[in-house]
Amino acid sequence: MRAGLAMALGLVATAAATVRADSARAQSIQGGMWTFQSEPSVYPAALEITDPTPPAPTELPGGTVAAERVEQARGDLFFAPIKNFAHPGNLVGKPGPEIVEQDGNLIWEHPLGEPIAVEGLTREKVAMDFHAASYDGQPVLVWWEGYISPAGYGNGVWEIVNQHYQPVASVHAPPGFAMDFHDIQLTNHGTAYVIADRLVNVSLTCCGGASNGDIYDEVIFELSVKTGRVLWGWDPLKHVPLRDSYTVPPSDHSAWDPYHINSIAFSASGNVIVSMRNTWAAYWINRYSTKENGSVFAILGGRRSTFKLGPNAQFAWQHDVLPEANGDVSIFDDEATPAVGKQSRGLVLALSFSGHTATVVQEYVLPQHAYTGSQGNLQVLPNGNLLVGWGQLPYISEYDPEGYLLYLAAYPGPDESYRAFRSPWIGLPLTRPALKVLIEGTGVRAYASWNGATQVTSWQLWAGASPAELTAAGPPVPREQFETMLASTELTSWYAVQAFSAKGRVLGTSAAVPPREPTAVAAPAPAATPPASTGAAQASAGAP
Repeated sequence: MRAGLAMALGLVATAAATVRADSARAQSIQGGMWTFQSEPSVYPAALEITDPTPPAPTELPGGTVAAERVEQARGDLFFAPIKNFAHPGNLVGKPGPEIVEQDGNLIWEHPLGEPIAVEGLTREKVAMDFHAASYDGQPVLVWWEGYISPAGYGNGVWEIVNQHYQPVASVHAPPGFAMDFHDIQLTNHGTAYVIADRLVNVSLTCCGGASNGDIYDEVIFELSVKTGRVLWGWDPLKHVPLRDSYTVPPSDHSAWDPYHINSIAFSASGNVIVSMRNTWAAYWINRYSTKENGSVFAILGGRRSTFKLGPNAQFAWQHDVLPEANGDVSIFDDEATPAVGKQSRGLVLALSFSGHTATVVQEYVLPQHAYTGSQGNLQVLPNGNLLVGWGQLPYISEYDPEGYLLYLAAYPGPDESYRAFRSPWIGLPLTRPALKVLIEGTGVRAYASWNGATQVTSWQLWAGASPAELTAAGPPVPREQFETMLASTELTSWYAVQAFSAKGRVLGTSAAVPPREPTAVAAPAPAATPPASTGAAQASAGAP
């Protein structure tokens, strides 16, 4: 919950005030979704939040007691819900990027879900890998937007918007390729590293397949964000043997996915680190060496690991292999599908390049035994805590460095999000605040919200006989949730609201609106369940 009331215009609230805030009665949950009077097109899934019980104090030598636990990190949650195609239920809410406060209250939603016809089936436009980043020296939001094909692969574009939620750039795939949703890395010199794929015909006899089979060839590109020009490329077909895959060519001779690249990162020296789900390995790639540009000089995991993996350090079907500031590597270890290890987990390994060893530092698991069939990520937070997005499982969790669970959020229904993040964000929308005013007896209830605004701490209701003759209807009231309800005993012809910052500055003013008779806000009908064949495809070879 953001900062408290700003006493704008010098007005002080009293028990006899004609305006009051009643946020608990403003927004409601229907069918697992938040519904809002002032923003009826916005209906995000309502997270279920759990704050686990702190552990018992630890007795230390000398009679002192250890601190119970590290506090949760600050920042908002970023995710992009989609339907879990391996689940028979329907998506709750709409797909699209969402930012919520730690307590689950919405800050911003960009609802998608428009139908797209693909290969004879109707698909929804969705978002993947939504996160905050920096581009051209400014904070931005980034997400992939497109559709998931019937085979479980993505075709879309990366969107970049600024703090005003205005488009800054779109990153498209090079000609002949489809833009994949698994990762984008923006650099501080105006480029983006992305994954794009195409079908190529090669001999698969090495792996029990046809002599002229099709595979998904996934290539890492560095592109100029402004021009789209290709500056560098890396094709695993030239560097990673097909036999390293833990999958085999499909018996029906459909296209094979031997690699399945799902994350891009950079070492301290600027070399590229690539995770491949289907080889159970991460690869360190020479980026700037003149003679060896593109060569693989280290492999973690899989059939040809150059590191000796210590006890419990083996991983399978992993996502998100990221180097950390202290030299460790964090991994989201799916361990499925099919199941290999005991359960899915967040995993941190200590690497020794001189000794060629990898040892477990810590693992992070859910309270219940669970497997994530696809997706997932691990984010090391500024205070040392770790945030885990559980991919196909409907959870976001935070842990202290020792693995103690501090926070657990669950999406309703069969919702999932490819990744989840916690980051600070300041949203400065250029739209007007939204307002709906309903008549109640001899007074009104005014519902105010502002999609994407992060600095609103109070609302001021204005009323009058015309839009040009509005005066303050009571004192300002605190903003407590996405939508705030202000109840007034003054029934007149026109109303407006102003949003104030903590220092009393006017951030925005709504349009003046007339009061209306009360109407119910109905939750939208769930999206139709896709064909069963689509779910099977994504849960197997085409898993994100």
